[in-house]
Amino acid sequence: KKEGHLILLKHPLISPVFANLGGLPPLLIQAGGIEVLLDGSILLAERVKSAGVQVTLEVYENMNHVFQKFGDLLSESREAFDNIKKFIENLS
Repeated sequence: KKEGHLILLKHPLISPVFANLGGLPPLLIQAGGIEVLLDGSILLAERVKSAGVQVTLEVYENMNHVFQKFGDLLSESREAFDNIKKFIENLS
């Protein structure tokens, strides 16, 4: 039973780290420095880069998962949204 769970965790629809990442458009990955998914975000960025995809990884020190939701309350949230805007503008 335990092995079945491990197989599911490695399914590309569950974790994109295990997917074929070639051919993706440029990616912006933002992660909090203290979030539980930080290692996964770093690994994803490395895998995307090794697949030849342009990737930007931004890690915001002392921020948790989905810190952007705090909007104007945190300077880090404002910075993250500004960077998202710049990233999208640079795609054009």
